[in-house]
Amino acid sequence: MFAAGLVALRDGDFVESERCFRRVLAQQPAHHGAWNWLAWTYLSSGQSDYALEHARRAHEISRRNVEYLNTLGVAYGETGQLELAEATFRKALKLRPAYLDALVNLAKSLEKREQAAEALRLYERALAMDPAYPKLAANLALLLRQSGNAARARALLDASKNAMDAQDYAMGMAECDIESGDLETALDRLGRAVAQHPEWILARISRAHLLLAAGQWREAWQQYLWRNFAASPQAGSTLPLRLDGQRILLRSEQGIGDALFFLRFVPALRARGALVGLECEKKLHPLLSGSGLLEASAPFERQLAIGDLPALLECEDTPPAWPLAVSEDEKRAARERLAALGPGPYLAVTWRAGTDTARGREFGAERTALAKALPPGQLGGALRGWPGSVLLLQRGARAGEAAEFAAALQAPSHDLSALGEDLRALLAVLGVVDDYVTVSNTNVHLLAGLQRTARVLVPRPAEWRWMHDGDTSPWFPGFPVYRQPASRDWSGPLARLRSELMR
Repeated sequence: MFAAGLVALRDGDFVESERCFRRVLAQQPAHHGAWNWLAWTYLSSGQSDYALEHARRAHEISRRNVEYLNTLGVAYGETGQLELAEATFRKALKLRPAYLDALVNLAKSLEKREQAAEALRLYERALAMDPAYPKLAANLALLLRQSGNAARARALLDASKNAMDAQDYAMGMAECDIESGDLETALDRLGRAVAQHPEWILARISRAHLLLAAGQWREAWQQYLWRNFAASPQAGSTLPLRLDGQRILLRSEQGIGDALFFLRFVPALRARGALVGLECEKKLHPLLSGSGLLEASAPFERQLAIGDLPALLECEDTPPAWPLAVSEDEKRAARERLAALGPGPYLAVTWRAGTDTARGREFGAERTALAKALPPGQLGGALRGWPGSVLLLQRGARAGEAAEFAAALQAPSHDLSALGEDLRALLAVLGVVDDYVTVSNTNVHLLAGLQRTARVLVPRPAEWRWMHDGDTSPWFPGFPVYRQPASRDWSGPLARLRSELMR
């Protein structure tokens, strides 16, 4: 039964593997191997809390088993307890210094804690021990690029080519091309790769993002259809030119910001005669009441992922953001809220958005979302001397980040992050602040809907909505863009931001 559980886990049948290991434990409650592999069953299926509980049991039964320590460290990492994860991997390595899995996982933990120098050293040590260790060369090359050393990343990929997964190699080299400013070579490289290997879904998605960043809309949106792994799209998929009376339900896929972004394509769908409904997070409902999107009811003739609309409509333009409005009463209440905090002018600030890699899971789901962040201390220093009040709209800040920002700002700031739970109140505040410095996040889409702007700090590599280069984006006209350079040194962009903000 234990062997059958291992086979089921290897084959991705998590229900069967759980059943097998539980039958083992029903007969032998102290079977530490079953506890350990049950933990991996839960890790692989994305059930991190259950995984941690079962990893602890395996470790309690056999405390010096380094494999169980490694499982426990991974479970700590998956639940966001990175300090405990690091300590557990170090304990395993003390017992077995050449234990490669624990060494790689320790490097991952340090990388997530933004200790890049030590993570690099450990990755390089692991690669010297086993050049063919899965994903290791690709992860090390990624960290090198993120540290501003694309040349070393390219050399590493070339040296590791024969030991690497071919798709990882092609994508890594394309990313090196982008780092050197050669978008055309990256596009050509990925184009040849997917032509030879149509099954390479991640390479297709990467190419779609590059095409979008280059403004090649028609082909880009067709390739973007591949982001839904479960359903392979048909090449050239489109909607009829007339959809008179057809009831179409749009399903939002990712976050609130993505839903707001893709709503800009709904008018083109309605122009073809369709009656459109939207399935989305409840938090969005107050913003969309009266739009007709929430009032549409079944039966629906079609259901579409909202991110498929540009491809299905064959869009080659950049339509404006979905319009949003704030009433005069809401603006008045927002002004009163701000006046109670301090004098104007009011500057809103956000320094982190997207996937927080320190809290993201590695198992149970492919992590494809882009992290967008810059050091809050550097941002605070750039904003020092603002003549009015500074408002923090930073949701999910890590411990100590607000204090780091405040110390560099050398002035009080006011935490309004709770407004993220009340989008109408947040929209009203965004409608009356004097300026906003941020990374790309949901609030940027809200401001675009209000026909207002923000100053957007764009980490490298840029999210496709902010294009490959330039001081603005066609999706957000009028939004000044401050791009992180290849060196990853924010000094230049932040100096320019300060100069323009303090005029």
